[in-house]
Amino acid sequence: MKCTRCREKAVVQLRHHHSNFCRECFLLFFERQVGRAIEKERMFTPEEAVLVAVSGGKDSLALWDVLVRLGYQTTGLHLALGIGEYSGGSTEKTQAFADSRALPLITVSLADEGAAVPELAAATRRPACAACGTAKRHHFDLVALERGFPVLAT
Repeated sequence: MKCTRCREKAVVQLRHHHSNFCRECFLLFFERQVGRAIEKERMFTPEEAVLVAVSGGKDSLALWDVLVRLGYQTTGLHLALGIGEYSGGSTEKTQAFADSRALPLITVSLADEGAAVPELAAATRRPACAACGTAKRHHFDLVALERGFPVLAT
């Protein structure tokens, strides 16, 4: 299987695009797709500061990375959820990512805010995922408003 763009060996196949890409061409394709979507939908402009919610996982870090590569003014927002070792590892990954690129990062500890996910789930008698989602949305909006970010990317 060869790259549709450069004819090198492909590592990614996108059937719905009838395309195959090598690593470098896929990254370029992905970046262009994100840029076009932002422009087409008029999501935000390069002049607006973007708060990017990052969990430490590959999806949110890829979003932050592509927005930086596209030239947007970004600041990361990481919520330490208070879920044992999981939260510690996620915070470390997010901080390492920000440090390696000299990007600003805001980290909010939900435990320090009195809203760690395990305690919220117990107090509301709801599944942890429901409590987590609600707490995250609240804190994303709160930090964006308090810090004056006109755009929140998740």
